[in-house]
Amino acid sequence: VRALTALAALYQAQSKYDAARRLFERAVPIARNIQESRSSLWLAENIAGYAETLRKSGDLPQAERHHREALEIRTRAVEEKSCTELELAVSYTQLGCTLAGMRQYKEAYEQHHNALGLRYRYLDFSHGLVSESLNYCAESLCALGRGGEGIPLALHAVEIRRLIFGTSHP
Repeated sequence: VRALTALAALYQAQSKYDAARRLFERAVPIARNIQESRSSLWLAENIAGYAETLRKSGDLPQAERHHREALEIRTRAVEEKSCTELELAVSYTQLGCTLAGMRQYKEAYEQHHNALGLRYRYLDFSHGLVSESLNYCAESLCALGRGGEGIPLALHAVEIRRLIFGTSHP
């Protein structure tokens, strides 16, 4: 499974989504069969990796379904103390991006806001992941016609990135 998902991740990074999808479609059923716990972070990561490939290849309904499954698994894992809330924030972010792609901006904002809340709880307000969540919240608010609320978030996200990466970062 590791070899399949590692190669799939490489193909995904190269925008070779069909090849990545085929590998994930082999790996995920194997992962489901060998993983006994329904709160396994490892299983959630495999499902979420597949969902990201689906999202990036444009199959948003299937990506949503798999991201929701990964979110459920990570939520159970947090309850069982086998996963951190920061790992849960990844699922909120990935589901939020998928929903935004489907123009479901209200729920996308809610998912990104959930991620922001968790990241802000555990990370410095100037952390790169906080910046990412601020930016996604801002995008969702602007898409909802609430740009007045979104612009300050976006400006803060840009300021964090400027501090972290410097002025020459794209």
